[in-house]
Amino acid sequence: MKPTGGGATVESDLRSAVFFRKSAPDADANRWVVQAYNASDEVQTVHPRVICTTDSSITQRAEADVPLQPGESVYSAASCGNTRYAVGGGFQAGNRTFVSSSDSPDIRSWSAMAKYTDYSPDAPLSYLRTLVVCSDTEPVWKAGTTAKLAPGEVGTATAECPAGQVPLSGGGSGSLDVLLTTSAPTATGWTVWAKNTGFDPHTLFASVMCTVP
Repeated sequence: MKPTGGGATVESDLRSAVFFRKSAPDADANRWVVQAYNASDEVQTVHPRVICTTDSSITQRAEADVPLQPGESVYSAASCGNTRYAVGGGFQAGNRTFVSSSDSPDIRSWSAMAKYTDYSPDAPLSYLRTLVVCSDTEPVWKAGTTAKLAPGEVGTATAECPAGQVPLSGGGSGSLDVLLTTSAPTATGWTVWAKNTGFDPHTLFASVMCTVP
């Protein structure tokens, strides 16, 4: 089997400030890898999760790294081309660079946004790398609920697969100041949690990509 999607849940406290700098497939080891930063004042437990498939057409590809200056936010996308379908994806970023969006904007690609939260002018360059999982079979993409987040607020959004289908992958997106704290599959869909670290209200979105088991 091969991974199509994955993520992590903060099991100890879903509202805690635990931000992710990596949630991505590892093709060499056939696994999903997560790296997190605990910005809270308590010890937190992060539970990684992976969805696997027997689809023999599954491949992975990574987009070139996008550099970030201190305090900067960037967008990156990786494409499956014009004949194959995105069924999942992920991201990897440098130190103190946390994702605010990781999801599929269309049936051909995976995108991510991240913010470099070290504001020192002497900080080294960081980076964002987006990865996509591609298949010959088109998935079913479903939008989910939304959550309005006031400044400093933590909220959640979910997306559900159609009846009789199961998730292949999923994700969430907000503004550049809405940092994801959980993005993980459920038995029937996808759930995301995020914290609004900015000074204005923002909206969190969830989506899921599904297939017949």
